[in-house]
Amino acid sequence: MKQYEYRVEQLQIELKSIFKAAKSGYNSGIAEKLNELGREGWELSGIDGSWFYFKREVR
Repeated sequence: MKQYEYRVEQLQIELKSIFKAAKSGYNSGIAEKLNELGREGWELSGIDGSWFYFKREVR
C-alpha cells in the first residue's frame, strides 16, 4: 500500500492578477513556487481559498 506525506502552503492570490496575467509578475511568482514544489516531488492535491495541499509518496 502506498504511503504519503502531506504539506500545506498558504499562497496569497491576487484576483486582479489572474485576469491580467500577461501584465503581472505576481502569477509568475506563484508558478515559480508551484514548480519548485513539483521538482521536490510534491503533487498538488487540493486548494481551499489560499491554502494549497500537496502530497508525495513516501519511499
